[in-house]
Amino acid sequence: MKRLIFLLSFYFLYSSSVTLARIPDPQAVFYSYKRDGQHLESIGGDYAKDSFKVYYAGIAIKDASVMSFEYLGGGYAKDNWRVFYRGLLIKDASASSFKYINKGYAKDNWNTFYRGKKAQKTEISSLSSLGGGYSKDAFEVYYLDKKITDASASSFQNLGSGYAKDTWNAYYRGRIMKDVSTSSFQALKGGYAKDTWKVYYRGVVVKDASTSSFEVLEGGYAKDTWNKYYRGKIVEH
Repeated sequence: MKRLIFLLSFYFLYSSSVTLARIPDPQAVFYSYKRDGQHLESIGGDYAKDSFKVYYAGIAIKDASVMSFEYLGGGYAKDNWRVFYRGLLIKDASASSFKYINKGYAKDNWNTFYRGKKAQKTEISSLSSLGGGYSKDAFEVYYLDKKITDASASSFQNLGSGYAKDTWNAYYRGRIMKDVSTSSFQALKGGYAKDTWKVYYRGVVVKDASTSSFEVLEGGYAKDTWNKYYRGKIVEH
């Protein structure tokens, strides 16, 4: 009987040890993950690299050089031979002279780029971003890379909320607004703007609005002495 109990005890002890041996050590797994993770380096803008590859948003970038790869800003990156925008190769870009400007614009010695694509021909050395999608060089003004016809580069200014003006015209998202008093034109907030005579919402005249008493509220609402407005339309009482 004692011999039987001894044999059974030995069997259960052996089975337990085998089962425990098959269970991975949680600390060992964590250590392995932590050790491997030390080689992965985030370099900004959703780019990362390890000892062998470069990644954008978790996807390996083909043929990118790990040793020379660097993030420039605005989604742009480069190595010694290639330039990338959000992980995609920019064809015909010169890596040696490529520089990020700002607001989606970049340039090399021969071309200007906007959001990774060749922009219209510009005076590269003088190109500057004005914000809100507007930019200009020494001679021309652009909105989202499209030239604004007859805009004055020397006097052009971005007012915010899509509005801009130069000495002669006012603009909303790159389009000329008709019959605007540019000297008094100003952007408000929430898509509204005004000059001495009229109020505008997203570039369109707000009918019967009083410029002298017009006040922008929150959430698309506004008011003057006589009416309330929602997104440029009179609110019916």
